[in-house]
Amino acid sequence: MNDITHDLRFSPLAADDETTVGQWLRLLADSAGDVPEAAPPCTADMTGSLRFPPPATKLEDWVVRHDGRVVGALRLALPDGADVARVDQLLVHPTLRRRGIGGALYGRAVDIAAGHGRSALAATVVEALPGGPARDPGPAAFAAAVGAERSPVPAGVHQWLDLDAHDPLADGVPAVPAGYSLVTWGTITPDAYAVRVSVLEQSLGDENFDEDQEVETSYAREFETMRVGRGRRAYHTGVVHDASGRLAGYTSVSKTTGNPEYALQGMTVVHRAHRGHRLGRLLKLANLEYVLRHEPEVRLVETANAEDNDAMIAVNASLGYVPYDRWVFWTGAVGSGA
Repeated sequence: MNDITHDLRFSPLAADDETTVGQWLRLLADSAGDVPEAAPPCTADMTGSLRFPPPATKLEDWVVRHDGRVVGALRLALPDGADVARVDQLLVHPTLRRRGIGGALYGRAVDIAAGHGRSALAATVVEALPGGPARDPGPAAFAAAVGAERSPVPAGVHQWLDLDAHDPLADGVPAVPAGYSLVTWGTITPDAYAVRVSVLEQSLGDENFDEDQEVETSYAREFETMRVGRGRRAYHTGVVHDASGRLAGYTSVSKTTGNPEYALQGMTVVHRAHRGHRLGRLLKLANLEYVLRHEPEVRLVETANAEDNDAMIAVNASLGYVPYDRWVFWTGAVGSGA
């Protein structure tokens, strides 16, 4: 196909530019077939993402036009204090791929990253698993073509639970081990748990609790600001160690406004001092029951874990989750891209 990069026009994507945002949303919808099992893009979630970035992260959103319409989009995430910029979205309309637009978007990403003093770009590429659904090999080929390399960081295993095919709650929720109690909360974490949720999430349960952190500036509160701004709802179940009164672990499921059948199984973490009691599995089952009580239309739950996290992948498999594909990490040096 002919290269059309000479006719491309880049512009920032601003939340208050309704016309451009509408064309961007159409691009996302037209590209949804790339991963047909995934939930369709939710308008409230995506438009909210333009105003509410993840904690401690700046987002740069751009679109590229051809013949006056949006045909590609770029989202670059710039975590505070990092040397790496993360490519969260590099998307070309399916009818215009392999015509130079992707390379032009990558070049813009390199320029933006350099302007922010970043030394590298990082991205996640979806690849097929043996025996799993087919995945387009184009993204991996594109990453190699622009000079990126596979990262040694373990890939992520993307798993789905189809509640019409498997009911992990058929035998109910297991009994809570002696010395522990379950607690539940919704989108907003109670003050009593906010600091511990922050520390558990950021340390993955491997550090001591920092009792000096302020609730108002905690990671949990920043994450909630993003979640609420994007119109998402969340459901949490935590386990409290009765003797100390401390939150020993928790799990989270969230969902968007526009996709009643889909939910995302997020963080599940148990502090290292409380492992060995099968609390992770208990938390997931108890929280699934909690979710379905409030969101009975949910039929599909997705999750992902590092492929070397054998314990959590095994827990998911025992609940009926099926692996669908791999999320492989690639990195490219800023200044060496196409």
